[in-house]
Amino acid sequence: MEFHGYRYYKVYRIFLLPLGLWPYGDSHFKRIQTIFCTLTILFLIIAQLLKLFTMECTFEFVLTDLSYAIPSIVYLLKYVTFCIQSRKIREFMECIRVDWNELQDEEELEIIRKYARTARTYLYAFVGVSYPGTVAYISLPFLPDILDIVAPLNESRTRILPFPVEYFLDEQKYFYLLLSHSIVAIIIGIVTIVTTETLTFAYFCHICGMFEIVSYRIMSAFGKSLSVLLTLNKENTIRIKLIAAVKIHQKAFELFEILTSTLSLSYFTLIILGVASLSINLFRLFQVTTLSEQKKEIVLYIVFVIGHFYYMFMCNYMGQIVIDSSTDIFKKACDTQWYATSSRTQKLMLFIMQRSMKSCKIVMGKLYYVSLEQFTTLASMSLSYFTVIYSVQQ
Repeated sequence: MEFHGYRYYKVYRIFLLPLGLWPYGDSHFKRIQTIFCTLTILFLIIAQLLKLFTMECTFEFVLTDLSYAIPSIVYLLKYVTFCIQSRKIREFMECIRVDWNELQDEEELEIIRKYARTARTYLYAFVGVSYPGTVAYISLPFLPDILDIVAPLNESRTRILPFPVEYFLDEQKYFYLLLSHSIVAIIIGIVTIVTTETLTFAYFCHICGMFEIVSYRIMSAFGKSLSVLLTLNKENTIRIKLIAAVKIHQKAFELFEILTSTLSLSYFTLIILGVASLSINLFRLFQVTTLSEQKKEIVLYIVFVIGHFYYMFMCNYMGQIVIDSSTDIFKKACDTQWYATSSRTQKLMLFIMQRSMKSCKIVMGKLYYVSLEQFTTLASMSLSYFTVIYSVQQ
């Protein structure tokens, strides 16, 4: 899969390969990896939901359990989606490889590099935000053992798993075995979320780069004084450049349609789960700040809530840059003197302008389109459901 821009994508391979999610390769070991990761997360979800049937189901406990169980369901959804859509994801990567190899102009290569670097920076930022927090979270269950060594008591401190689960085993006797399962599932889930989301972001960034190349080719075609060009009988040169712009514009639209059709259903489900999870965690944060005996959990729920908002914001920001990049073509085309050219050239320009007048919106479930405007809608919706939960609890 080697190509000019592979260095910008190999970091995704490093994270996805151990999980069996890298779309290339079809070995028995990869199938074993897939089965292991899927069952690990699935058993964690089952253990979390079983707790609802083995404990006294108060309203508060149900919400606490769901505040952990819903993110686990999201982990499984993202993992299974990438497994099922592995072939289409590989095809999209092949399209990226072809695009990089076909570009010859240094300015165009620099445009596509710029967007690839942006996507890679987003990956590093996401890793920098999520991984340290995950390490700190999975380290908390070891705190009683550390305190027993540093400041021992007459008896060992009670050890607590990261979240409510029911394995039908003695939790203290098999603590490290149960904790190992929880930690492995958390690591698989977090790495899956971070890497698949950033890879999707990289794909959309590539499409945005293609749109900017279209703008560049249009501006390049009309770069000189139009009257000079016509005097020199260079209209054919303009037309050739515009034909190249039309082709790459068409290809960018095709890639956009492929990607959105592949991931739209899973993202629509994620929206529903995300709003539910954020509403519940907002309520739990409100509870732990008002109940003195639970104030020790306040930092945990603050991190949860911030993580939800950050994830929602970045997903909607991804949709916004696609919208802006697709409509920018129309603005750039209007700035040229296309109307002063021949009718044949004008038809090419009108074709591009007509297609770019309508922005590329990532539509989820035919109901929700991803944008910064819709991020505020999700946030307000989550706050509304939080108030509903609070009123029911009262």
